[in-house]
Amino acid sequence: MAHDFDALLRLHARGDDAFENEPLVEGHLYGGYTLGLAVRAAARTVAPGLLPHSVHAVFPSGGELGSPLTLGVRAVRNGRSSAVRLVTVEQGRRTPLLLTASFHAGGPGPDWSSPLPAMPTPPEEIAADEVRLMGMDPFEFRPAGAHRVDAGADVYAPLHPYWVRPHLPLPDDPGLHAAVVAFVSDYMVFAAAQVPGPPPPPETRGVTMDHTLWFHAPVDAGEWLLYSAEPTRVCGDRGLVRGTVRTRDGAVVASFAQEVITFTPRG
Repeated sequence: MAHDFDALLRLHARGDDAFENEPLVEGHLYGGYTLGLAVRAAARTVAPGLLPHSVHAVFPSGGELGSPLTLGVRAVRNGRSSAVRLVTVEQGRRTPLLLTASFHAGGPGPDWSSPLPAMPTPPEEIAADEVRLMGMDPFEFRPAGAHRVDAGADVYAPLHPYWVRPHLPLPDDPGLHAAVVAFVSDYMVFAAAQVPGPPPPPETRGVTMDHTLWFHAPVDAGEWLLYSAEPTRVCGDRGLVRGTVRTRDGAVVASFAQEVITFTPRG
């Protein structure tokens, strides 16, 4: 079933700077889901014309998709050209996410983006693949890398880069477009936090410790976007991944970094 991002990330006002989300599916709480909700909630509380330029999230505890999520937003700063928000996502006694979001009006200046040596195969020429998101299916997914995580190759290759586009059109809501990018930016990042070499055991799991996302320009998340991620450092069970989000013409519209813990479940 294809899910509508606008409905999936819908927020119901519950007083001043407080919101609630009723998950449409059940299962383990995907970190990108709470990340997207928090970005959208923060954007709802700032002045028109202010767009997110950076968000930083930590994930203190897990959660489940079967129960409502409450989001509290605190205004840390309100300026003429900038704002800062602190968002707390709670589910019962759990706190699945804490997020700080900074907003800026933007200004004149140069427009430059680091080039790619070569753009990967266009999404129209790649077969669609399944999305592993606990019953959620909000976007089209086209892996653009040479290998797949589960391809059984002798040398491990991560899932990135991949193309993503929502199944259904997005409304003209900059906060939602930023929330969609945040949602997708967390997808399978832990798979990139691996040492090049033999594949890890198939039962390997990953937990996100923190996630930072920078928006460099207004983004149209309703179009095909290319998400890329590369490991920067792996030490013990922790790995740091850095990535970019590019438009079809190669411009970097967002960058992200994530620290993950990978482990093999006991028993």
